[in-house]
Amino acid sequence: MNIRKKFSAQFILVSLFIIFVIYTVISGFVFQITKLNEYKSEISSLNEQISTTKKEIEKLKKIENGNTEEDLETIARNRLNMVKPNEIIYIDIGKEGN
Repeated sequence: MNIRKKFSAQFILVSLFIIFVIYTVISGFVFQITKLNEYKSEISSLNEQISTTKKEIEKLKKIENGNTEEDLETIARNRLNMVKPNEIIYIDIGKEGN
């Protein structure tokens, strides 16, 4: 009878240890899967950013290569409202009212 109590106590202890190990392995596995999915979504997002940036670069290269210096100056003045150093700008107020 005493041997049976020892055996059952050892069995319970070993069973608890095995359950703990299995729980630890499964929780680690689930954690790794969630991290993997997060990294995949981040990689996808970064790839989209890379592709849009490459498209912007190509567009800017076309603008840079296709325009003469006068065209670039016109774009800078009209679209970006840039002026040359020491240049005075006059605004026609009557033109804005129409």
